[in-house]
Amino acid sequence: MEKPSGIFKTEKGTKIIFAGGIVLIIIIFLFSLDHGGSKTEEPADHPAVLSEIDEYEQRLEERLAEIIKAIEGTGEVHIMITLERTEENVYSGRETSVAATITPTVRGALVICEGSENVIIRQKVTDAVCKVLGISAARVCVTY
Repeated sequence: MEKPSGIFKTEKGTKIIFAGGIVLIIIIFLFSLDHGGSKTEEPADHPAVLSEIDEYEQRLEERLAEIIKAIEGTGEVHIMITLERTEENVYSGRETSVAATITPTVRGALVICEGSENVIIRQKVTDAVCKVLGISAARVCVTY
């Protein structure tokens, strides 16, 4: 067997190499935490914008649930609506007053309701969702 050469000749040298390896692993770990957390900083008012969007989605979901519950043959209803974009304000000319507000566009809807195992009821629910939200049936999923 060959004898170790260089820094590995002594026990102290081996400990130094081992400690250096541990320090290197810790540094790599710390950098991965720093860069892996969130790559984009959210603006300070972002939570407020999210809560407005969440409230809008929730209102739509609640109103749609009431409508679906009124369809004969349906039972308990759970709804999830996803939006394409946030609410936008349109300003008139150079003025700072809002000329119009464009509401978010609905991307799709998921409806889970009792009774939708019946094809006729599922079709009625799908039609109601399409009409209320102004989206095509391809963007609606009704299941039980």
